[in-house]
Amino acid sequence: MRHLAAFAALFCLATAFAQVNEETPGWFAFDIPGLEAPSGTPVDLSGLTTEPAGKSGFLRVADGHFVDGRGERIRLIGSNITGDSCFMEPETADRLAKRLRQWGFNCLRLHFMDFNRDTSIWADADTGKLNENQLKRLDYLIAACARNGIYTNLNLHVGRAYPDQPKAGPSRLFRFGKTLDRWYEPYVVMIENYARGLLDRRNTVTGIRWADDPAIGAIEINNENTMIRELRAEYRQLPDPWRTAFLAKWNAWLKGKYGTTAALRKAWNRDVRPLGEEILDSPWIIQNGGDAESELVQDGNIWRWTATKAGNASWNLQMQYKELRLPPGRYTLQFRARSKTKNRISHSLMLDTDPWGTVGLRAAMDLTPEWQDFTITTPVVAPSVDGPLRLNFSLANKAGEVEFTDLSLRPGGGNGLPPEQTLEQGIDIPADSVTDDVTNDWFAFLIDTEMGTTRRLVQFLKKDLGCRAPISDTQVNYGGAGGVRRESELSDYIDIHGYWEHPSYTRNEKGWTTGFSMRNTTQVANTSAGTLGNMAFHRVQGFPFTVSEYNTPAPNDHGAELFPLLAAMAALQDWDGLYSYTYRDFGKNYEDIRIRKYFHLIGRANLLVHIPAAVHLFRLGELPPAPERTTVVLPRDRAAALAGSSYSLSPLWSRRGGELGSAWFRRLELKVAKTGEPAVLTPMSLPEGVREGGAVRWHPQDKRGPWFSLNAPSVRLLVGHVGGRQFKLGDTNVTVDKRPWGKDLPAYACISLTALDRLPIAQSRRLLLAASARTENTNMLWNKDRTSLIGKDAWGGKTTLSEAVPLTLDLPGTPFRATALDALGRPGKSIQVEGKSLRLRAKDQTLWVLIERQ
Repeated sequence: MRHLAAFAALFCLATAFAQVNEETPGWFAFDIPGLEAPSGTPVDLSGLTTEPAGKSGFLRVADGHFVDGRGERIRLIGSNITGDSCFMEPETADRLAKRLRQWGFNCLRLHFMDFNRDTSIWADADTGKLNENQLKRLDYLIAACARNGIYTNLNLHVGRAYPDQPKAGPSRLFRFGKTLDRWYEPYVVMIENYARGLLDRRNTVTGIRWADDPAIGAIEINNENTMIRELRAEYRQLPDPWRTAFLAKWNAWLKGKYGTTAALRKAWNRDVRPLGEEILDSPWIIQNGGDAESELVQDGNIWRWTATKAGNASWNLQMQYKELRLPPGRYTLQFRARSKTKNRISHSLMLDTDPWGTVGLRAAMDLTPEWQDFTITTPVVAPSVDGPLRLNFSLANKAGEVEFTDLSLRPGGGNGLPPEQTLEQGIDIPADSVTDDVTNDWFAFLIDTEMGTTRRLVQFLKKDLGCRAPISDTQVNYGGAGGVRRESELSDYIDIHGYWEHPSYTRNEKGWTTGFSMRNTTQVANTSAGTLGNMAFHRVQGFPFTVSEYNTPAPNDHGAELFPLLAAMAALQDWDGLYSYTYRDFGKNYEDIRIRKYFHLIGRANLLVHIPAAVHLFRLGELPPAPERTTVVLPRDRAAALAGSSYSLSPLWSRRGGELGSAWFRRLELKVAKTGEPAVLTPMSLPEGVREGGAVRWHPQDKRGPWFSLNAPSVRLLVGHVGGRQFKLGDTNVTVDKRPWGKDLPAYACISLTALDRLPIAQSRRLLLAASARTENTNMLWNKDRTSLIGKDAWGGKTTLSEAVPLTLDLPGTPFRATALDALGRPGKSIQVEGKSLRLRAKDQTLWVLIERQ
């Protein structure tokens, strides 16, 4: 065993790449504190907050935005803390609240407090008894935040696992009781009891009942939780008493709509069609993108697909059948499949040419080592442009072995009501092969059931407990079109989560994370505006819009862009709240600046230095909203059909000619319409090749390297692979030096220039330059292509280093002087200035420069 351990250690060292340490040229320590920093420094934005949170009364909604008690518009920007991070000692709470105020933040989301751990809020999670000592710590934290002008966002159900909750095989659907507490009475009562235990108690510091405290700026009922999704496979495995309770609700809903079995059978059997002739008569092929490696072998009637190496994107491993031309109508795909590696596969029929796009037969399934039969039957719609179609099987970029047999595609098909089922005897969960009439009823039932529980909980909070803070149920993108309907009808504001290149995890049989992968690219290079563009088309007309979780998770080399790009998009789209995720991700040591896994922000100096620019752009409104607006109408009576056909809202936009990348230039919004109102898209597409407008210049496909720039009067941004090039940002020029970088790209950088006095750049007497690229722990064990970390000590040592971004900055206006700031924001040595040009060098060892004019 000792020899094996030694071999493993040598293997990790031999296969780990691009480690940095204190001797690496161009890298240096820049340890920004997680708790209170020295006051009065150039980066101390405490002065933006002049009164306690809630002093003028509760936040409320007016004209589609948040306003304070005086009716003045307020934009929220801040972060999250999670789990036991919420339960700190008073001294730490004071220092944290002051630090958040120094960043210019005015909100803090308290998340994952209900996790089933001894260090969480529970004295006994099974009985729902709360820990009084933990509650007192929360009392103090809420009061400390309020004194510093920081509103708290209170989350109810996030991570609590309900007593004796069921499992659904290897699926993670029921983790934390999700979907079940949308309808199962004992769990709904537990949410109510938990809410009462928090909101009906008096703060031991302020004496104010939590529900009456205007410093609590928002309440979220449920985190990332919906039953409006494809969950039939898991729900078929429900044991009693859950199965009996669920089927009782399903049958009561059908009885209420149809009254008799005869009426139900007539409706469900209306679109059943006999199967036509076989269409598939050619070989299948594979597509290995992004350096993925797989092999497809035909053995008689069995196709064996073996993937030995993943690529860089979710679509990199595909098995395809090409050159299909199918008229619109119903089609049925049937096959048998198994996987000794238990892979999850997805399937779709899509256009095999630009602009691509799915046209039908979309499904996903978990395979087992035993053969399983699958039937997928859906309508196939006409593609957006004339062209060939292809059938796709995807491994979601996961290595493994999958076998298929009896592959068949035929026109027609679909099942209605099984002959043996009646309303009197009971209707079971519909089969996967049912017609659209059945699927639409199924999703309408899911929507109605979920909205019934949401309505009950909102009324409980407002009427029984007297809560006056704005309330949301869960994130709007959970439930597709059904989620939009739920939130727009029952919530006070619309909330969403977004992550650029969220890690894709590898888990063992117990569900523990054993590894991860990511593409490791900049969002600037995504022609659809990436996660930011996707969030933009979930905005609902007439409602405040918040992003309560957002991150470019570590160890992505492009994490520096997190705050600038988010704030720029939010300002252009005129959103109302931004919460980075998460300032401290579990644990209470806020002074530990080591990068702690994916979502922890403390220690990531490369992104923290751009918070002042983000605060000015968004909270202070230094970037005005985009002047043009694009609206897509979502009729309420189409919500079930849209939710059943696609979990994403993107088809709602793309099928109407919408270009998601235009979110950088036009405000996007959904209008939830009355029944029968037609869906119409106002002009949205950009002229071909044009990626400039207003304050934004965006070139995601520049062959010299993708880049983005912003020219607002008092803030400038330059983000992307910009090394070795010069850029004009309005009246300011930036020349970025060449540096080594992999993947045949110029070096990446994120650069922000902010007028701290809010004057135009040429007139400002006090500017902050932030220039950063990568920050990482010493000796992080990267794989060769920097898409994962490997080995037992993959995240490296306790010391954190940041990469210098040498550049030249040419400023308009009168002469100036420049001073390097240290990680605490304190002025240090002078930076080289010649005439009106500032020269930042690697040896200056700073990510912040103060520029001053007399």
